[in-house]
Amino acid sequence: MQRPTPTSLLLRRMTASAVLDALRSGGPMTGSDLIDATGLARPTIHVVCNDLIRLGWIRETGNRRPAGDRRRGRPARCYEFQSRAGFVLGVDATDRVTVRLADLRGDRVAESGEPLAHISVPADDRVAAVGRHIGRVLARAGVEPSRVLAVTVGVPTSVDADGRPLGREAYLPGLPGRDLGPEIGGRFGWPVLVENDANLAAWGERWRGVAAGVDDLVVMLADERLGSGLFSDGRPVRGHRGGAGELRFFELVERVGSTYGMAWLVRTLGADAVAALGPSGPAGPKGGRGRVLWDLAGGDPAAVEAGTVLKAARAGDEVALEVVDEVADRMAHAVAAVAGLLNPELVVIAGAVADAGDLFLGRIRDRLVPDLIDLPPRLAMSSLGDQAVVVGAVRMALDHVEASLLGSPGAAPWTGSLAAAPSQA
Repeated sequence: MQRPTPTSLLLRRMTASAVLDALRSGGPMTGSDLIDATGLARPTIHVVCNDLIRLGWIRETGNRRPAGDRRRGRPARCYEFQSRAGFVLGVDATDRVTVRLADLRGDRVAESGEPLAHISVPADDRVAAVGRHIGRVLARAGVEPSRVLAVTVGVPTSVDADGRPLGREAYLPGLPGRDLGPEIGGRFGWPVLVENDANLAAWGERWRGVAAGVDDLVVMLADERLGSGLFSDGRPVRGHRGGAGELRFFELVERVGSTYGMAWLVRTLGADAVAALGPSGPAGPKGGRGRVLWDLAGGDPAAVEAGTVLKAARAGDEVALEVVDEVADRMAHAVAAVAGLLNPELVVIAGAVADAGDLFLGRIRDRLVPDLIDLPPRLAMSSLGDQAVVVGAVRMALDHVEASLLGSPGAAPWTGSLAAAPSQA
């Protein structure tokens, strides 16, 4: 018996993926519908569909005739994607833990999460929170653990080829070198993928965000710290040990000087400004400049959040707008440094500050052109906000499931089939 070659395996996956993509994007389709959608020949369509039925990805929903067709004979076979035949878990385990249970279309089924005390909590606390919220989403959705096919976990550091976090022990105590797979998925036998949070944000933006269809991309996570996820020619860039996109070199870049993110800078600079506006400050709490910011914070620097400063800036507060200007200037220099090295088509700023594009986007663009870079990229704020990491985690888990089930070269072979899904009529 002839063994399948890598070429035949790749062709099999490509044809199966084309059929799956067509069925995932809509409702039931006949063989003729799939021919029109994929360009594949009719015999290939039916062979692929039979394989996908056997694996549990799709089901035959009965026969139907095209509208207006009055001919006798057997109606066309009709196929439907089984979105609830299995599930994946996407996990953001950075300064907060967010766990999303998604179906095989990637649509959210249930979600649970909580903020961590800070980004440098002990690894045991981080892992415990992940396990706690995995249990909650499965219970809320009534999904048995056996129906989870893969898990992806995003962590705030680079990850090596074996899926172990790297980074500094002082910054992430207990996490560098830790094998998270057995702790998170070992009890249930789940495959667990671990990836850098910024890389996952880039996956999310290319899938369901503002970077759809963009092959040369930088996504900058800009919350407490700055990190970047990279795509070049449509492929993720990870580097020799997973460290591509790490931005500690910003400590050497004039007018950037650190990897503190936009949320941290807005909050910290805003708190400093409120302290300066206190009774002993130059303006005093009843002065004109900074009055809105001071009032929103109740005169207490410790009460200042990033949102406090942004709200004051939108109200026209001069001191808050000076904070926004300073942060925009730093980000322009950060974007120019990365874009000058990689020449991306698009730079996306993601994270919790992504909804402040009305304040930042124009200011950053104005500083990029023409003073900092000769070939400035397009610039956009994320449409996914603080969900970019968990969306990317879901996408990576789905890709792993598909590669395993369809026999992608190099992927671990799948020995069974998906569960029978409830009727989706």
